[in-house]
Amino acid sequence: MGNFRFIVFNDKLISSKNNLRRVKNDLRHQLTLNKYKISSFKGKQLTFNLINYLRRNQGIKLTESEIKEKYRNISSKNASMVELYPFDDKSPLVSIIILNRNGINHLKRLFKNFKENIQYPQYEIIVVDNASSDDSISFLEELSSNLPLTILKNSENKSFSKANNDAAKIAKGEYLLFLNNDVDPLYGWLNQMMQTALKSADIGAVSAKLIYPDCSCSIFNKNNSFKVQHMGISFKLENNFIKPYNLGNIDPFSDDANIEKERAAVTAAALLIKKDKYFEVNGMDERYKYGYEDVDLCLKLLKKGYKNIYCPKAVLFHYEFGTQEKNKHRRVKKRRIYNRKLFHQKWNQWLKKQLLIDKLNVTKLFSENPLNIAFIVTEYGSDVSAGDYFTALEFGEGLKKLGYDVSFLSRKGPKNWYHVPEEIDVIISLLDTYDPRKIRTNNKSLIKIAWPRNWFDRWASNPGFLEYDIIFASSETACNYLKEKSGRKALLLPIATNSNRFNNNIQSNQEYSCDYCFTGSYWNDPREIIEMLDPDSLPYEFKLYGKNWDKIKKFKKYDQGFLNYSNLPKIYASTKIVIDDANRVTKGYGAVNSRVYDALASGALVLTNGEIGAKETFKGILPVFKSKKELNELIEYYLTNKNARTAKIKELQEFVLENHTYKNRANTLKETLNQHFLKTKIAIKIPAPKWKNAHEWGDYHLALGLKKEFEKKNCDVLLQILPEWDNDYDADCDIVIVLRGLSKYNPKPYHYNIMWNISHPDKVDIDEYNQYDYVLIASDYWAEEIKKSVDVQVEAMLQCTDPELFYPDPGKEQYELLFVGNSRKVLRKIIKDLLPTDKDLSVYGTNWEKLIDKKYIKGQHIPNTELRRAYSSCKILLNDHWADMREKGFISNRLFDGFAAGAFIISDKVRGTEELFGNALITYNDSDELNYFIDKYLNKEKEKLEKAENGRNCVIKHHTYQNRVERFLEIINSNS
Repeated sequence: MGNFRFIVFNDKLISSKNNLRRVKNDLRHQLTLNKYKISSFKGKQLTFNLINYLRRNQGIKLTESEIKEKYRNISSKNASMVELYPFDDKSPLVSIIILNRNGINHLKRLFKNFKENIQYPQYEIIVVDNASSDDSISFLEELSSNLPLTILKNSENKSFSKANNDAAKIAKGEYLLFLNNDVDPLYGWLNQMMQTALKSADIGAVSAKLIYPDCSCSIFNKNNSFKVQHMGISFKLENNFIKPYNLGNIDPFSDDANIEKERAAVTAAALLIKKDKYFEVNGMDERYKYGYEDVDLCLKLLKKGYKNIYCPKAVLFHYEFGTQEKNKHRRVKKRRIYNRKLFHQKWNQWLKKQLLIDKLNVTKLFSENPLNIAFIVTEYGSDVSAGDYFTALEFGEGLKKLGYDVSFLSRKGPKNWYHVPEEIDVIISLLDTYDPRKIRTNNKSLIKIAWPRNWFDRWASNPGFLEYDIIFASSETACNYLKEKSGRKALLLPIATNSNRFNNNIQSNQEYSCDYCFTGSYWNDPREIIEMLDPDSLPYEFKLYGKNWDKIKKFKKYDQGFLNYSNLPKIYASTKIVIDDANRVTKGYGAVNSRVYDALASGALVLTNGEIGAKETFKGILPVFKSKKELNELIEYYLTNKNARTAKIKELQEFVLENHTYKNRANTLKETLNQHFLKTKIAIKIPAPKWKNAHEWGDYHLALGLKKEFEKKNCDVLLQILPEWDNDYDADCDIVIVLRGLSKYNPKPYHYNIMWNISHPDKVDIDEYNQYDYVLIASDYWAEEIKKSVDVQVEAMLQCTDPELFYPDPGKEQYELLFVGNSRKVLRKIIKDLLPTDKDLSVYGTNWEKLIDKKYIKGQHIPNTELRRAYSSCKILLNDHWADMREKGFISNRLFDGFAAGAFIISDKVRGTEELFGNALITYNDSDELNYFIDKYLNKEKEKLEKAENGRNCVIKHHTYQNRVERFLEIINSNS
C-alpha cells in the first residue's frame, strides 16, 4: 500500500507525492457526512486512508449492462412470486393520488408500463400538479387519453398533506392509494396491495416493499443499490426524540423481506387506505411540510384500533434519494427541524410508552429491539468473586429467556458506571453504594430499579434511594423496614435459583463428595457457623469452600479453598447437606441466601440459621437451627435417616422449582414494569426556590398532599422546585400540574399542562392562562371572571386538606389566640386590626421581629406534621388573606386545615366563604368587629364547638386531597 503512488478521488487524479491539502477538506466533508472519525492525515498515511475510505464508501459503479441485468433479475423474481387474484369490474374502485411538481422525468418512468403492471381493473388516477414549470402538464394531458386520469392544477406549490387531502376529497374511489411520482411499480403491485387491504375490517394502511434502484451516483446511498429501502417503519430513541426510520437495507428477496407483517407505520410513497378510514382520522395533518405526514397518519390509525400492514409482494423501485439530494440543504434542514418539533409535540410522550411496552413484550411492532436491562454490580466476568454479580448473572439468564438483552455496569470496570448508554431501558442496582442521582444518560425514560438483598439500613439511608422508580426487596420484613424508614413502598422479590444450572441432572463428583458442606467466604466479619459448626465432634465428612477460612484454626483441615462459581452445581450435587449461614446483614431481615435456593434445586438438603426467612419464604418447612446443639442434632438426624432426608429434599425442591426460580423472578419483573409503564406520570411544579427550605412553603405541602393521593391511584409523581422547572427530568411525564403562585412557568408543548392558580392572581395575565391545556382557579368568583376572557377550559378548584394529617388532636400547650403565617415583612391585616390587645396572642412565622412586640412571637415555624395539634389546642384560630386573594375570592388553605383539625376560626371577609362554610366561619370587617367577635366567643365553648364541627364536616366531605385528585384524573382521562 505504501508504494501506491496515484489514486483517483472525486474523479481527480491525485499524486501521493503532492501536497494533498487541496483534497483534505473534501475528504473531511465526506467523512463527516458518513459519521467517520477524522484523524490527522499526512503523506503516505493520508494516501492509505483515502484509498481505504474510497474502497469502503465510494461504491462500485456498475456498467449500464450490469444495471439492466439487476433490474431484469429483480423484475423476473418479483413476477414469479406474485400471486394474482382475479379481481373483476365489481371490485372496489381505487383512487390513485399522485403529487407532482416539475417531475416530468419521474412521470415518464412511472407511467412507462403502468397499465401492464397494475393488474387491477378498477382504478382512477388523480395527479395533483403543484404549479409545474416543465412539460408535466402536457405529458399528463396526453396520457389522459389512454388512462382514467384527472389533473388538479394548483397555482402554487401546496404542501404534501394539503395537496393529498384536496385530492382525497374529490376522489370517487372506495380506496385511496397515495403514490409518489418517483416510483417505478413492478408487476402486480396494486393487485397484491388490494388483496391485503381486503383481508379484514381492522386493516388501516397498507404499504409495499420499496427497493433502491442503482444508487452508485448518490451521495448518501451509494452502497444501497438494489437493497430494500422500506419494509415498514420502526422507532428508536435518539436524544430524547422517538425517531421513525425505515426498516430495510437488506436483499430484496431475503426471507425477512418477504413476510407480510403488521407495522406501527408505513410510508406514503405507496400507501393504500380505505377512504372512510382516512377521513375518520381527519386525513393528513396539514401542519407538516413534506415530512412525517405518513407516520402521523399511521399512528392516528393505530390509536383508533386499526392495523397497518407491510405487503412484501407489492414491489416498487423508489428514486427518493434523487429528489431529496436536489433540495437546498438549508431549506431542507429548516423544514426538518420544524416537522420534527411538531411530531415530537404530538407523539413523543405516547410513543415513549408504546416503545417500552413493545420492548417489554418483544412484539417488535414499534421497535426492532427487545428491552435492554443493565445490572449494577461490583464486577463482572469469568474470574470474579462478588456475589452480587452471580445473582445478577442468574437473574439475567431468566430475563434472556423472555427475549431481553442483558448487560452489566460495574464499579470496578474500565468504564464509569454512571454513564448509562442511551440504548439501556432499565437499570437494576444490586448495590447500596450506587447513587442514581449521578447517572448521566441521553435516555430520559430510563427506569431505575433498586433491589436491596442485604445492608437494608444502608440502602434506606442513601440520599439517592428515593430517586429509584421501583424498589424491590428480598423479604417481607425488609419491605416493611424500607417502607418505614424511607416512606417508599418496596415490592417483594426474593433471590432465586437458575434451574438450568442447578438441578438433579448434575452428576456428582468424587472430588467434591462429602456428607455435608458449607459454601461461602470469610471476610473478618462475625459468622455464626464459626461458633455453631463443630465438624470435629461429628463422625461425618465435612468440606468447606470459600476464601480466608484458613484464618479460622478449627476449620483449617476442612478448608478446600475458593472454587469458581461454575463448580457450585457439582458441589451441591456431591453432598447430602448444605449448611446455610445467614449473616448479620440478612438474618434479622428475613433475607434468604442464594445458596439455599441453589442447593435445594440441586437435590441437597439445606439447614439454615435464618429463622425469619425460613418462616416467611419457606412457610416453615425449611429446617432451622438456633444453637450448636440444634445444628448437630439436625445433621445427625438427616444423615442417619435417609428416608426423612429424601422426603424433606423432595418437598423443598418442589417448592423452590415452583416458586423460586429466576423464571419466576423474570415474570415478576415483567409484570411490575408493565404496570409501571402504564401508570400516568405526573410532574408537579412547586415555586419553592430551594429544597432545604421547601417545607416553609404552603405550595410544597399542597404538592405532597396531591402526590400521596395520586400514588394511591397508581400514578407516578415527580415534584420539581423552581430551579428544576425547565430541566428535562419531566420528559417522561404525561401530565404537568403547575401550582401557580408567585412564579410563571412556560409549558412544554409535549405535555398536557394544567395550571392550578392557588394564589397571586394579579400576577397571571390572559396570555399565560391560554398557554395551558386546562386551568383550575382556587376561587369560584375569579374562575367565572377568567372564563369570559380566555380560550382554554377553566373551572374553580378550591384548596383543600389532608384528613390523615389534620384532625382533632389537642396538644399539651394551649393557646388563647393563635396565628400561623409568615409576614413577608408586612404587617398582616388581622394582626394589624388586632393589636394592641390584652389577649394572649401567639404568632408563629418568619420576619415578625421588627413588626410586633416580641412577646407575641412564639416561633418561626411549626412543622406541617405537628400543625394540627396547634390548631386543635387554641381557643380561636386567626386567619387572613393577602389583598389580591381577598379581592378575588381565593380562600386560604389555613381555613381548610384549621376546620379539619377542629378549630374555631375568625377570618377577614373573602368572597365565597359564606357560601362555602355558612355560619361555621366568623368573618369581620374592621378592627372593632374583630375585637367584638373575639370577646364574644372566647369563652363560649359550646357555640365554638358547634361551629367548628360544622366547618369540619363541610371540609371532610367536599374539600380533601382525595376529592381534588379524583377531579384531576377526570380531567386527565377525558382529555387523553
